[in-house]
Amino acid sequence: MVRTLCASGNHEPLKCGVHGAAALIAGMCAAYNIAASCLRRDRHLRINAVVYSLAVVWEVTHTLHHLRACEPAPPAITMVEEEAA
Repeated sequence: MVRTLCASGNHEPLKCGVHGAAALIAGMCAAYNIAASCLRRDRHLRINAVVYSLAVVWEVTHTLHHLRACEPAPPAITMVEEEAA
């Protein structure tokens, strides 16, 4: 099961959702650390802000990759096409 899940082209919407959720969580962590570093000026908060911001970029990149790999829906048949057939 793990092998089929991890294979390219399989379950792309699920993978897209997982990476999207990770991007959202990393974005919230980045926002918190940016806000906290403005108030407290601790070095570790600035480092965390950079790390989480890079994680957002990483996860968004993977989200877009999986989104592009999703198969497009077949085109809908319109009344004009149906009458012509």
